[in-house]
Amino acid sequence: MRACYSIEGKSCIRCGACATVAPAHFHVKVGPAKVLRAADGDRELSACEAARLICPTQAILKGDAQQAALETAAPAEPAELFPTLLEAAESVRWKLADLPWASFDATKATPALRAVVREMAYSEQTTFSATQKFMERFGTDADFSQWISVWFYEETRHPLVLLKWLQAAGETQNDDFVMKGRESEPFMPSLIGTLVINIVSELVAAHAYLHMASGRLEPLLYATVLKLAADEGRHAASFFTYARRLLDQSEKPERDRLDALKVLHFWLNIGSDVSHPVNQAMKRLEALLPALGAPPFVPPNERIAQVLGALTGLKLDSAGDLPGTLLEQTRRVRAASSATAAA
Repeated sequence: MRACYSIEGKSCIRCGACATVAPAHFHVKVGPAKVLRAADGDRELSACEAARLICPTQAILKGDAQQAALETAAPAEPAELFPTLLEAAESVRWKLADLPWASFDATKATPALRAVVREMAYSEQTTFSATQKFMERFGTDADFSQWISVWFYEETRHPLVLLKWLQAAGETQNDDFVMKGRESEPFMPSLIGTLVINIVSELVAAHAYLHMASGRLEPLLYATVLKLAADEGRHAASFFTYARRLLDQSEKPERDRLDALKVLHFWLNIGSDVSHPVNQAMKRLEALLPALGAPPFVPPNERIAQVLGALTGLKLDSAGDLPGTLLEQTRRVRAASSATAAA
């Protein structure tokens, strides 16, 4: 099976998610992302589909045969992920000086807008405690623990720039705000579940920042949230890449696929019980976002389901496929367990 892809340049925000999850097919150097080669075979198609689905602005289009002219030779799949992910991150990483600080317009920093930014800055503080927990759970994984240091650095800048915007708007938060925001719930026992819930949360965060950008935003904040959305999209792709590697190397891949489906089930159907910081922040923001003039916030649940379908190789063309797929995968795992016990 062979498929071609193209990039809608006007929509690309240079997040680097495509080059993270499918580096053999996409790269981002100067300007919008570019297609290197078509997908050939199930694994390559799965990687490119994941890139298309994870892309925060949906700038990757499928089916443009003209892109075949850009093709390069297929590189060998790297043994380590960190160098590839680091290269993708460094090719698109922004600096604080890149933001248009001089464009700040105090007249547009309304109380409603400040309340939204305050909530986002608060929820972004959990990076600190999350990194501690990642190192506890994945500390023996040399590759992942190197990458999580990059994630920590990039994510730590998010509350910084949001708090700097609030300071320009006349609000200053004290250390209690930062320390209280760092509190988070314990990680779930399953390693694949931990990675999957972070794929989901990063997708939701990217979607939320782009949703903010569709409303009445102050100019500096508009430029800022586009940068933050780009980071979240690339981070979703990075967690996806490590989750895919875990499945490739798993001794119990069907069990891990089932755990991934369980995470999706809880996120989609029992959202009030999901204690992830992004989920909690979105619940608090439901009453705040309408004041920005944006349409009602709708989580990207269909796209999330499709991303996990690309990860697990299970039928998840839509969120509606989840109940049947979850039931079938549960039966498959139980049958395998029974067969093992009988042997």
